[in-house]
Amino acid sequence: MYVELHSRSAFSFLRGSSSPENLAYIAAEQELPALALCDRDGIFGAPRFYTAAKEAGIRPLVGSELTMTDGTVLPVLVKSRTGYQNLSRLISRAKLRSPKNESAIDWTELIEFREGLICLTGDQEGPLHQALVSGDFAGADKRLTNLMRCFDADHLFIEIQRHHQRDEPWIERQLLLLAEKHRL
Repeated sequence: MYVELHSRSAFSFLRGSSSPENLAYIAAEQELPALALCDRDGIFGAPRFYTAAKEAGIRPLVGSELTMTDGTVLPVLVKSRTGYQNLSRLISRAKLRSPKNESAIDWTELIEFREGLICLTGDQEGPLHQALVSGDFAGADKRLTNLMRCFDADHLFIEIQRHHQRDEPWIERQLLLLAEKHRL
C-alpha cells in the first residue's frame, strides 16, 4: 500500500500547483488510503485539505517542510493534537523573528517542540541528501545522529524518493545503509 507523505499544495509557491482540495480528491481517485500535505514553512492549506480529505474518504495527514537555520529542509508530520500545537508554535516562532517571506528553525527548537511530531529526513533539500550529494557519507551519518538526538527511532524515518534521476540509486543505497546502521 502506497501513501504519499510529502505532497505540496499551491500554498508552497513554485513547489506545488494544486489546491489542497484537489490533492485530496485526486488521492481519493487514485485510491490512496491517506495523504500528507507538507507545505513549506506553514500549514496554510491544512484546514481546507483536512475537510476535503475527510469528504473524499481518505485519511488526512498534516505536516510542514521546515526550513532549518543551516538551509536544509526537514519535513515533519503531526501525530497528535499536541503535535499540531507544537508545529504551529515552531512555525510561528520562526516567522516572527525572520524577515518577511523567510523562516528558519534552529535545531534546538526541534528538541523543545518534538512531542507529537514525526520527522522524515527529507528529499533533495534534506540534511542527509545534501551530504550524500557531496559524497560525504560520514557527514550524512553525523546529520542522522543529530536528528536522532531530536527524535527517537519511533518518530524518525529515512525518506527515499524515486524520480529516476542519475544519482538516485547510489543515494538510495547510502540511505538504506544509514537506516540499517542506526536501526531505523
